[in-house]
Amino acid sequence: MTVNVITLGCKVNRCESGSIITTLREHGFNASEGLEPADVYVLNTCSVTAEADKKSRQYLAKMRKLNPDCRIIVVGCSSQNDREKFLQSNVFAVGGTRNKSEFVLNCFAELKNKPKTDKYSIISDIILYENFDKSKGTYSYCYESYPSNSSTRAFIKIQDGCDRFCTYCIIPYLRGRSRSRSIDDIVSECEWIESREIVLTGIDMSAYGKDIGRTFSELIRAMSGFDARKRIGSLECEVVDDELLSAMSEGNFCPHFHLSLQSGNNAVLRSMNRKYDCDFYYGKVELIRKYFPTAGITTDIIVGFPTETQEYFDESCAFIEKCAFSDIHVFPYSSRAGTLAAKKYKTLPPDTVKERVAKLLEIKKTLHDRFIADNIGSIATVYTEDLENGYNVGYTPNYIKVYSSAPCGEITTLKLTEPFADGLLGVPI
Repeated sequence: MTVNVITLGCKVNRCESGSIITTLREHGFNASEGLEPADVYVLNTCSVTAEADKKSRQYLAKMRKLNPDCRIIVVGCSSQNDREKFLQSNVFAVGGTRNKSEFVLNCFAELKNKPKTDKYSIISDIILYENFDKSKGTYSYCYESYPSNSSTRAFIKIQDGCDRFCTYCIIPYLRGRSRSRSIDDIVSECEWIESREIVLTGIDMSAYGKDIGRTFSELIRAMSGFDARKRIGSLECEVVDDELLSAMSEGNFCPHFHLSLQSGNNAVLRSMNRKYDCDFYYGKVELIRKYFPTAGITTDIIVGFPTETQEYFDESCAFIEKCAFSDIHVFPYSSRAGTLAAKKYKTLPPDTVKERVAKLLEIKKTLHDRFIADNIGSIATVYTEDLENGYNVGYTPNYIKVYSSAPCGEITTLKLTEPFADGLLGVPI
């Protein structure tokens, strides 16, 4: 029996899919990742936007096209949010966000007792599963098995859940309260993996340790002894301080910070229930550059939030340019049923949002091009991972994409010479 796991959404989902694959392999199943012909598919869904929900459901048809007789197991945020929309043909079971590996393994135990028929009895085959644990107790484990990782990059989940309840976001309702892994457990996983680069990730990493009496900086210091290149995923600005930046500098962490902003206007930030203002945020940007002058600082921006007037949008654009981000993830506002924003505010006209997205994409390109130009002529260690546009590609510590002849799977010192595609050309030295 062949099993393919398909992952949508965030790096946390990627970690959890890796755990599903490892668990299945340990129990004798031929499991791998990717959308290829298979007997059984496991779809790990995303619900961060309405478009993500739609994309998650569209994958069911893609699986049926590859194998009309396949059986499908659905897990993740989108199925946690609305299970009924996944009750389609070929779907054997629908779970949510809790204990995905255990749920999938239990499904395979049930599959053995369910002979294939021409028509699937969806309702009777659905396995109702408990939702996330709403307690705020210590999150003593993340996986039944450590996730499978490539020899190149490993994503390590350090935390799950979120207590922020930003007015636009559905994820806290789907993932539950913030729960942290122990530092010892995380360090044990780092010792187990063989990847050249480690990326720490979580639903809200900035909340790491609050429920277990530890701090994020303590975790960073505990990882300083590992030789692998180390990166940190998305952070909230309040966790950035001298202690964290000092620990990162001494522990040889990459100078790349994804610092969520969402809007560069204080009134919009308040209506989003974000816990900072622009002055506070900019202070953190300056502090990062004090420790890491060539840092890549990227961010997320939601365009067209219902309280965003044209004046507020213009102020937001000016603040974004002031921060001089190296790159921006631009998202048009997506109203999510069940959130406070969806209940309280009327959405803006689609044409208005579209125009603002186009304007911000122009700013994004200008800032990205400027950051690329500032790094021409510099020397950087590049971890080369894949083949693209006729070159081997990888990323500098400050997260510039580099195209070169450097061998894949190795960290090579390169001179960055000129713009190419969405990054720079590099020459081994």
